Amino acid sequence: MYKFTEAKSHTSQSPDNRKRIRALAFSFAMSFDYKSKRWLHLRARVLREAGYRCEYAKRYGKRVQATTVHHIWPAEDFPEYALERWNLIALSTEAHNKMHDRATGRLTETGESLRRRAIPPSSQPRGVC
Repeated sequence: MYKFTEAKSHTSQSPDNRKRIRALAFSFAMSFDYKSKRWLHLRARVLREAGYRCEYAKRYGKRVQATTVHHIWPAEDFPEYALERWNLIALSTEAHNKMHDRATGRLTETGESLRRRAIPPSSQPRGVC
């Protein structure tokens, strides 16, 4: 039997504790294995389904070779979506760089815009594909 207790506010934690929690969360987030067999097969599938063409460039009528598979909802922040097909898009290196701020590692406004349009399936209303 589980015992439910009132959760403590994060502000009541000591600074050392918050640092330790942040470090643990960071190490977990950075643990996505981009060399795993499962990821490599899924990556190949995404590129193949896109015809090895950048899906961002395709929106503008351009034909650009895709070399990267991008996590719309970042794997570091949302590991539960990392291997979900709906969360992946084939991009060129140039388009992929538009999605991320390489200095901070966060999504740019372009990346955030794409993320806002990609709704996780469990969040979609029934009848919406």
